[in-house]
Order: sequence, then structure tokens, then C-alpha cells
Amino acid sequence: MMLTRKHAEWLVILFFAGVIGIVFQQIFTSMTEQGIASGSPYDNAAAYPQAVAILMGVLLVALVAIQRFAAKSSGEKTGIALSTMRRPILLLLIFSAYLWSLGILGYHLSTPPMIMAIMFLSGLRKPVEIVLVGVGVSFVLAFMFEFFLKIVLPGGIFGLNILW
Repeated sequence: MMLTRKHAEWLVILFFAGVIGIVFQQIFTSMTEQGIASGSPYDNAAAYPQAVAILMGVLLVALVAIQRFAAKSSGEKTGIALSTMRRPILLLLIFSAYLWSLGILGYHLSTPPMIMAIMFLSGLRKPVEIVLVGVGVSFVLAFMFEFFLKIVLPGGIFGLNILW
């Protein structure tokens, strides 16, 4: 089966439209329930994600307009084999599984396997390197977020957090 450029572009557009929808769904449900989605931009935790989502929406509309204009001027009918989409689809599935497991297992048990899976999918086949880099990058990022930015990462059902 062939996937045309037009189909791939519409899949990307639908993906980003879904991300925008999720941002606004979170703002109007859980952030509102927590009382952090109201007030001025300085006390409103939803102001930044909302601004980014609106910007994404504007850019998405511009992208669709540009694509429609470009499609009229060129009659390109080339396609790509669906099998070439295997790696991007697997990356999306790995990231989805990571986001799902983050709340359950926490940052320290979810992040190293996600990094290792992405490294393996990208072509690295040295197990020692994969494990060392996966765990190392995970701890460096945790240190930066928790120590410098004072952000508490999810501990999961085991409550794993490192005291820096």
C-alpha cells in the first residue's frame, strides 16, 4: 500500500489538532477543578499551555492554507511505501507507552526503558551502551529538573524520588 504525501500531511495535521484538543480539554477539566486555570496570566497555570496551543492552531491553519495552495500548483502524485512509516509509528507507540506508564511507575522506572527503546529503534545494538546511556541521561535530566528547577517528578506507585 502506498501512502501519498497528501495522506501523510493530513495525518500530521490531525495529530497536532489532537494535541491542541487535549491541551484545552485539560485546561477546562482538571486544571479548572484544581483552581489553577483562572486569574491573571501571572497566577494562571493554564495561560502558557493555552497560548502555545493557540499558536499551534494558528500555525496549523496556515499550514493547511499553504498546502492547499501548493497542491493546486503542482500535480505531485508520488507516494511512499507504508512500510517506511514503521519507525515513526513505533516511536509514537513508545512515547505513548511512556506517557501512560509515567503516572503508574513514575519517572525513574519509566524513563530509562523509554530512552533505551528509542536508542534500540534508532539502530544502536550495544547493550552496555544502551543501558548506561539510558540510565545516565535519565538521572542527569532528573537532577536538572529536581535540583535546579525544583520540579518534583512523578514517583509512581512506589513513590520513588531521589533526595538531591
